[in-house]
Amino acid sequence: MSYGELGLRPVLNGLGPVTRLGGLPMSDTVLDAMRWAVATNVRMDELQEAAGIELARLLNIPAAHVTSGAYAGLTLAAAVCAVGGDSRGVDELPLVGERSRVVIQMAHRDPYDHAITSVGLRLTEIGYPYSTRSHELARELDGTVAAVLHRIGGNGDMLPLRIVAELSHAAGVPVIVDAADSVPPVARLRALYDDGADLIAISGGKAFRGPQASGILCGKADLIRHVALHHLDMDLRDATWNASDITGYWPTGGREGIGRGMKVGREQIVGLLTAVKEFVSDPGRWAQHYLAELAACERALAASRVVHVSAGHDHVMNVPTLVFDFAEASMTADDVSRQLDRRTPRVQLSEAEAWRNRLILNPMALATGDGAQIGQQILAVLEAGPDDK
Repeated sequence: MSYGELGLRPVLNGLGPVTRLGGLPMSDTVLDAMRWAVATNVRMDELQEAAGIELARLLNIPAAHVTSGAYAGLTLAAAVCAVGGDSRGVDELPLVGERSRVVIQMAHRDPYDHAITSVGLRLTEIGYPYSTRSHELARELDGTVAAVLHRIGGNGDMLPLRIVAELSHAAGVPVIVDAADSVPPVARLRALYDDGADLIAISGGKAFRGPQASGILCGKADLIRHVALHHLDMDLRDATWNASDITGYWPTGGREGIGRGMKVGREQIVGLLTAVKEFVSDPGRWAQHYLAELAACERALAASRVVHVSAGHDHVMNVPTLVFDFAEASMTADDVSRQLDRRTPRVQLSEAEAWRNRLILNPMALATGDGAQIGQQILAVLEAGPDDK
């Protein structure tokens, strides 16, 4: 079976670890680990516990649970903050009790907020798009608040995580951090925890290069302990449960939780754990490859007089990039992007600065030779000129 047999054109992915293009290639070591994982069945609660213990050790955090992506991590975090491990609460979500709100700075709103509201919680915005003040958070922290949702960054004078955590903890409210694409580096994860985050959702399919549909929810052990109740298959009679060989826990206390449909397979758990081990052992293993592919792309475009190529940097993913400026070309960045997508193989570049007539190449998904091929494709499009179709 091939993509061609399905009528699909392959993509040269110059966007990086984006879900809509299927994420990043995985190493042979990770793929081999996924193959042996599916050869033998194990109890999934015990696998989650064992993998969580090892991930916590590798990442220098108290506890961890493997999820089907950072989005699922946010949903599970919200469920835990709303009802903890209470069996009635687990069964009744998305019907919530008194703790029905999650507070968020206005500048931190995001389409992924659905991960929180799908649990039945309501978001309460504080501050303005460019500024949040301490008293605007403090006055909202009452018994109706299940959690505060924090994101890294935001344009303007935002409350930093340390201040958010101090105010929230003083009121007995936990803080959830959405760090989907902000970890690695691993040191940033520990810094988030040290600054007061209670639960942190990160992606496993980005710079860790684990399975695309994987993630890690990490943080305080007492909260992580409840995650399984909202996530795992609980369709078993009480009489036939046995305590876990790993922790001694009896994972009962509800039926099927709100995260049941966000399940991860044993191959995803083992694949992610293997990928994290690989990353921690050699965080810079891909650096020279990235530079080589970007240099090859730049050389391929050296003959062009109409596109200006400059070095850039993706500060979130912490990788070098190339920026293509089409200000002197007869085509706009949008024109070039559309033409590249019509070719075989298709070429996808970041359009984050298309409004400035620029496209950006992120090298994280490139195989050897892809950089030069992308440069050649851009050159061919520019030589062909505008297409009004």
